[in-house]
Amino acid sequence: MVSRHELDSLLRLFDFPDANITSEKRSETTVPQQQLFVLNSPFMLDQAKAFSARVHNEAVANDETRIQHAFQLAYSRSASDVEVELGLAYLGREADKQTALTRWELYAQVLLSGNEFMYLD
Repeated sequence: MVSRHELDSLLRLFDFPDANITSEKRSETTVPQQQLFVLNSPFMLDQAKAFSARVHNEAVANDETRIQHAFQLAYSRSASDVEVELGLAYLGREADKQTALTRWELYAQVLLSGNEFMYLD
């Protein structure tokens, strides 16, 4: 059920159409709030934690091996040399004290919220 007077805030976030107007076809849109929701939703944070744990359990050699494994799992391809370098540089930085997530969990969150993961080409 959709209330015409009080539209659910989550639906509004995803550009839900005005329930008072009829339309032959729903236009496809994306809004910036959608990506912010994906990045910060409790579901995505839980998935990032689980993905990070899986990568650590399956590829325990070193961070470079883990990065390659994470790319295989997330994108079904190997990470390029530049992607590995960027990943190692990010993982080597000092942990941010303002978040409860580990550096690897944050890295997993980025991989899971990337366009390559969300859209089929």
